[in-house]
Amino acid sequence: VAGSSAALAGLLVARRRGGRTATERRSVVTSRAFYLTPIGPFCPFKSEACAYNGATDQGISALSETTPSFAMEMAKIQLDAQMGIEPDTSKVRSLAEDMGRAYNQWEVMLTKLRMSDDFQSREYFKLIICHLRGAGKSVEEIGLLIKYQIDNMQAFADGGMPVPPPPGVDLSPPPPGAPNPMGAMGATSITAEPFTGRESLFESDVVLQEYQALCRDHKQLIKMGERFGSYDPLGKIAFLDQVELVEERWDVFYARCSLQGGLNQYFKVQCEEYMASLGLSAEGFRKLLKEAHDAMRRDAEIERGLPA
Repeated sequence: VAGSSAALAGLLVARRRGGRTATERRSVVTSRAFYLTPIGPFCPFKSEACAYNGATDQGISALSETTPSFAMEMAKIQLDAQMGIEPDTSKVRSLAEDMGRAYNQWEVMLTKLRMSDDFQSREYFKLIICHLRGAGKSVEEIGLLIKYQIDNMQAFADGGMPVPPPPGVDLSPPPPGAPNPMGAMGATSITAEPFTGRESLFESDVVLQEYQALCRDHKQLIKMGERFGSYDPLGKIAFLDQVELVEERWDVFYARCSLQGGLNQYFKVQCEEYMASLGLSAEGFRKLLKEAHDAMRRDAEIERGLPA
C-alpha cells in the first residue's frame, strides 16, 4: 500500500505529561510483573475478524469446549486398559472420528489465522507458534501426534495392528510444569475492559481523559490493523512500533492508576483463566507476546529481502 509506512508512523502520538520520575519507572516495572494490561489477546477491542461471537471466536470456542471432553474420554479408555478391561470398540471408533473432525477444524482455523490480513489474527497465530516452541513442539509435530493417536484408535476399533509412531516425533510425556502445548488454541476469550469507568480514580478529569484517549487510540490501531497484511514491509514494522507504543502507554497508565481504584474483576478473572490455560505467569505471557511480535518483525524483514 503506497504511503502505508508514513501513515502508520504518524498514527499515534504518545501523550506524555513530562518525563517519568524514578518512582514511576519502578511502578512500571512492578505493573509489568504483576498485572496484565489489555494487550495482545487480552485486548478487549477486537477487529472485525476477531470480534466476539464472530467466526474466529466461535471456532476457537468450539475447539476449547471439545478438547477437555476428548482428554476425559481418553483417560477413561486408558484406565480401562490398565485394569484389563477391553475398551468398547464402538466408543473408540466414535471418539476417533470426533477427534478427526476437531483436528480438521483446528487445521482450517490455523490456516485462516496465518493467511488473514488482520493483525490480531496473525498475532494470535504467532502466539500459538511461539507457545508450542516453548513446549518443545511445532504445529507440524502436534499434527503428527494427533494423527498417530487417531490412526491407532481406528486400527484398534477395526481389529487391526497398531500403527508405528511417525519418525522423529517425541512421544514422551512433557516434564512436570511444562506449558500446555494446546493451551493457546483453547484459551478463554477476553471480553471485559480493564476498568469500568466507575472506579474512584476516574473522579479526576485528567485521568478520565487520559484513559478515554488511550482506549480511542487503541481501538483506532486495531481498526487499521485489519489491513495489516496489505501493508508493505516497512508499513508492517511501523505498525508493530505503534503497537509497542500503545503497550507502553498502558504500562504507564497502570503504574499511575491501577492501585488507586483497582482493576475490573471480570477482566482480571478472564486474564487469569487465559494464563492458566497457557501455564504461564504474567511475566511469562509478556515474554511470549514479545516473541510473537519479534517473529512478525522477522517476517517483515524477510519480505524486504533481508536475512532472517
